[in-house]
Amino acid sequence: MTTAAIAAGLDPATLGDLLRVAGSPGFDRLTEQLRRTGGCSQPIHLTGATKTIDRTTGTLLHHYSTDTEPGGRLRIACGNRRASRCPACAWTYAGDTYHLIRAGLTGDPDKGTPTTIRDHPRVFATLTAPSFGPVHNRPGNRPCRCGIRHSEDAPELGTPLDPATYDYAGAVLWNNHASDLWRYFTIYL
Repeated sequence: MTTAAIAAGLDPATLGDLLRVAGSPGFDRLTEQLRRTGGCSQPIHLTGATKTIDRTTGTLLHHYSTDTEPGGRLRIACGNRRASRCPACAWTYAGDTYHLIRAGLTGDPDKGTPTTIRDHPRVFATLTAPSFGPVHNRPGNRPCRCGIRHSEDAPELGTPLDPATYDYAGAVLWNNHASDLWRYFTIYL
């Protein structure tokens, strides 16, 4: 074991694993995947394959398989908005939200919003999805409806208080159709 490894606090097994991974043929692709997740603490590991075929000719236009990826999987960011679950993804979401709101209020030609929008009336409407049943939460300084005051990283946050009465089908249908519902709402607005 080298002096640098001892100074870094690495035991021989960890150092061996580190060297094995760094010397593997897929190391560059692995580091690219990790970089693209933006520091996500819980990346999603996808496995499988996809094919894009031209319907009229039957020609294979594109094929992708995770078999060629390091470890046989593609890593993508989890996208969680809660900092207690994934600080990196929550930070990205917060930044995206800020820029989206700013572009809508002041204009941003780079995002396709003209600066003349500043002269328009402004309404900041918040639309909330329907409830599908009570869930564990953190209502300020008060305890949750279950009687417990949950910590920020409690795993039960957002899960149903009573799974037997929670409308899972409604939640799935709402989320599946939310983009169309939003599209129709904006058209009629």
